[in-house]
Amino acid sequence: MLLSLILAILCANFFPSLVIKSKFLGKYFIELLKAFVPFLIFGTITYSIASFDAFSNVKKIVPLTLILYIASTLIAITFALIVGSFLDFGVENKYIPNPEDLVSAQVDIGSSLSVLAIDFSNFFNLITEANPFAIMILSLILGVSVRFTAKYNQKIVGILSNINSLVINITNYIMLLAPLAIFSLFANLLIEVEGETIYSLLRFVISSILIFITYMFVFYGAIVKYLAGISPYYFFSKIKNTLIFAFFSSSSAATMPLTLKTAEDELKINKEVSSFVIPIGVTVNMDGSAIYLGLAALFVAQILGIEFTFNEYLVICLTATIGSIGAAGVPSVALVMMTIVFSSVGIPLEAIAIIAGVDRLLDMFRTSINVAGDLTIASIINKFIK
Repeated sequence: MLLSLILAILCANFFPSLVIKSKFLGKYFIELLKAFVPFLIFGTITYSIASFDAFSNVKKIVPLTLILYIASTLIAITFALIVGSFLDFGVENKYIPNPEDLVSAQVDIGSSLSVLAIDFSNFFNLITEANPFAIMILSLILGVSVRFTAKYNQKIVGILSNINSLVINITNYIMLLAPLAIFSLFANLLIEVEGETIYSLLRFVISSILIFITYMFVFYGAIVKYLAGISPYYFFSKIKNTLIFAFFSSSSAATMPLTLKTAEDELKINKEVSSFVIPIGVTVNMDGSAIYLGLAALFVAQILGIEFTFNEYLVICLTATIGSIGAAGVPSVALVMMTIVFSSVGIPLEAIAIIAGVDRLLDMFRTSINVAGDLTIASIINKFIK
């Protein structure tokens, strides 16, 4: 994807006619992604929630673990939205690809999906229209229902597992087309905005990195000090090698063996705790991605000239948090989650091309934050069960 970004910049400047002819590649990729997103949401989230019990041998710490992880993700994206709302990414000329797209996908959370006023008739209409936020709510309800239906639980979970495997495998194949699509979409975007996006994109990358670093050391440092009773300096000195490995591997799952070893050998966390909390964290903890999604939404909104309302900020928080429960096992997870978040607040999915080229770089920082979050939560749980 990074190579596609570089080629897009070169071709947009030297071969504009070729770039214009390639526009159909990006268009078809986006249409394919739009069509598949509802199935991805349903398959991953429903299965993840329904099968939570399969991961649990330490049932007394399950509620606390899940509450802490979900709260942490909510705090992360709220932090990103608050800080990001004050940032100026240097966008001068607005680029609006299709004003109709900016309205058609929006969710009126205030009237139809609010906890205080659910309009069930409209809710099911949204599902039939493949609205991602409505499908996410439906997946939550079904997942919880299956989770507490003991008589049929294993059979249904088995079916959901097959569906989940199918949608992830299909996602693998779809994402193989991403580099071609990124080249097509970003190169055409550069032609239309006269290359001005590059400067704004650089500011976005630098701002994101600074916010990542600030959040990890300030928030996690405060958490381990006041809730786990561990010196922040001691904590980060013990986990630094794990964070470095996570940074270069860009995979929480690949880092998990080292994360477990660090938790038990360096932080002296009870093995019973670490063996449950860390794998669950790899599945549901997405603090880094939550921050990234919040900043990405605000950055793209500036480029498109969109101003978010409070309801739309709320939708971003909810979709990023709920989406993290099921999407963690999906390749290019942040880009996949971005389709869910963007479509829920009316941002055209074509806008993903603006930042997809730098996704790999920022993924390194996101993964380090996610791993640090896993170890932070494990440290807190370890103290509370002593």
